[in-house]
Amino acid sequence: MPTMQDIADRAGVARATVSNVLTGRFPAKRSDAARRAAQIRRIATQLGYRPSTAARAVRTGRTGFIGMIRSPSLAYSVCDHAFEFGLDEALHARGLCLLRDIIDEPLRQNSEHAQAPRIVRENAVDGLLINYAFGTPPAVRQVLDRCRLPAIWINRKREENCVRPNDQGAAIEATRYLIQRGHRHIGFVCAPAYPWQLEGETHYSGPDRLAGYEQTLRQAGLPAHRIDLPLMSRHSHERVGHLLRCYVDLLRRPDRPSAVLCDGGGREMCHAAALLGLRVPQDLSVMTFDNDAGGDERVAVDRVLVRYWAMGRVAVSELCALIDQPDRPRPAVLIPFEFHQAGTVAAPGPNPLPGGTV
Repeated sequence: MPTMQDIADRAGVARATVSNVLTGRFPAKRSDAARRAAQIRRIATQLGYRPSTAARAVRTGRTGFIGMIRSPSLAYSVCDHAFEFGLDEALHARGLCLLRDIIDEPLRQNSEHAQAPRIVRENAVDGLLINYAFGTPPAVRQVLDRCRLPAIWINRKREENCVRPNDQGAAIEATRYLIQRGHRHIGFVCAPAYPWQLEGETHYSGPDRLAGYEQTLRQAGLPAHRIDLPLMSRHSHERVGHLLRCYVDLLRRPDRPSAVLCDGGGREMCHAAALLGLRVPQDLSVMTFDNDAGGDERVAVDRVLVRYWAMGRVAVSELCALIDQPDRPRPAVLIPFEFHQAGTVAAPGPNPLPGGTV
């Protein structure tokens, strides 16, 4: 196995120079330095040099691995492709690798025989990304606290050491946008609750979005109209029909709003309006928090999108900073949303009595 000293001897430079080049610490600002760095990398490739993670760990106390803890249930963790791309891009830029582990069932059930995830027990990582947005059992939190590894929480509302979307700020901007378009009767349609959400902790995003909406209307001197939906069925295939029935009932009211800000379900709202003969946006403006385009190009809705790619990149950056200074907690980082306009918001028009059937 070739060593850095072998490369140094072949290139005619000091071993420290080889180390700086291969670890990315060599600035190579001058042309001659850049040529020397290129030569060193070429020799390393020719000799088949591969850096030793074990040797680096002994020398620096760092493994070069980042761990991610997530829930076995996808409903409790961020599982977005853009988030994964952001993570991978940031890790690659820093020469780091990601190890994924899942909190096992016995630990989630607070079993006294439960063990911490292996990447925590064996100290195999320099820090942790905790992708456990809500519903974290006390036993899980206790294990993570005991491991004493630098950790950044993903999409979790904490005062420090977390990266999350700015849900309240996004709701403020969305509500202001509707007010600026002339709407004075704006409804906020809360996301429907699922039975399993009643069994424990719920996510902060819904209450934060509602708070941003209510705050903006209060400051504008306008009334808030919170709209709660009936409990959702456990069966996911019934979701669309459930929302359609609820939305049709809402739009049939004589005092229906001229605009709705939906915590998800914007496409179903547009379908419900069409079933009742209402035109979007002439008769009803629709805006939604929804990253899922749904693959239905016929129903494009003005949407407020979580910037998952940015959240992945920032999470890695924050964790690296915390690893460098583990005794200095990082303030929470709030990721701004993106707004995609599709033409479902306009100035309010006449308010015809809704009709039609489902």
